[in-house]
Amino acid sequence: MGAFSMAGNTPLVVQPMIVGAMVDLLGLTERQAGILASVELTGVTVAILALIGVVSHARRVALGVFAVSAIVTANVLTCFVHEFAWLVPLRLLSGVGAAAAFCVFLNMASSREQPEEIFAIVNAISIAYSGLLTLVTPAILKAAGLAGIMLTLSFITLLALATIPWIRVLGSGRAASRTLSMATVPVSILPLLAMMLLLYTGHGAIWAYQERIGTAAGLSPHTIGMWIGLSMLFGGVGGSLLARILGMSIGRVWPQFLSLGASVLAVLFLVLTFTPLAFGVACTLIAFSWFYGLPYQMGLLAARDPKGRVALAGVMMSTGGMALGPGIAAVFLVGHAHWPIGVFAGTCYLCALAIAAPSASNTPLLAEQEAG
Repeated sequence: MGAFSMAGNTPLVVQPMIVGAMVDLLGLTERQAGILASVELTGVTVAILALIGVVSHARRVALGVFAVSAIVTANVLTCFVHEFAWLVPLRLLSGVGAAAAFCVFLNMASSREQPEEIFAIVNAISIAYSGLLTLVTPAILKAAGLAGIMLTLSFITLLALATIPWIRVLGSGRAASRTLSMATVPVSILPLLAMMLLLYTGHGAIWAYQERIGTAAGLSPHTIGMWIGLSMLFGGVGGSLLARILGMSIGRVWPQFLSLGASVLAVLFLVLTFTPLAFGVACTLIAFSWFYGLPYQMGLLAARDPKGRVALAGVMMSTGGMALGPGIAAVFLVGHAHWPIGVFAGTCYLCALAIAAPSASNTPLLAEQEAG
């Protein structure tokens, strides 16, 4: 499950560095690079929607092999293409493969007796993987260019095939389906789905341009990669661990204010300060607020529907937001000034907080009513 989660996170794991490489090494504009990031994540979202309807008819093994094949094919072909028009379908294909990989992991995790523990462990694996790879990505780009990082991602994805025998043992039959349609989703859930969309639209806008923001501040690629990687390792993993330790001891409302409030401060600090230390502090705070708040935000969805349909809808909203974010940020980009992106992301976080806080205050009561 960890291996296919890593494969599913391929479009995001070093996205800031890839966006920067497409600008510096391929000669694309920042707007074009942002659009490509958006296209790849659009592929993830659309493919998840499509796979929901067929996952009950597809074998996990076949889905896993398709996922690896699509990601590797897209990444390898990207090594030989420099034109924006040809990169669009390739990055879309990568997103489709990532969605298939994510569905393999999600289906297996959801079938466990205690899926929350599985999600926590796999989430930590993915964050650590992202942090470590980000640390070495600048060196790979310097030595082998964009092709080097694409081949590295392909090799890591290929390793997921080694887990195919375990997939057979843990569930070689056809994957159990979780049917989702708007007819089965309560109307009261729609604001929460909008909250997830807003939240990840803000995340996507900042994440795609984080490397470019550091470059505009005069930081070297090595320094940028170091700070983003360390922020994921310490801020991201630290936030996840803190959420697991605190649990519900401070309720549902305060975590929303702490995580989303910190996100607003972090993105404004990121785009309005221009020193290496300020960049590092902002990156760490962004990673911390992101991964500290995630369990609580997903918890709001899970509390409404123990069957998991709403949580799955939340996953689609998050990937959709991550797809929208870079594209919208590209529109707001003014020359080489990135402050509009920070303002846009901060506004998304404030709107998400306006939805999440009242919902969090009502969740225990609603859960008790449904249990009764």
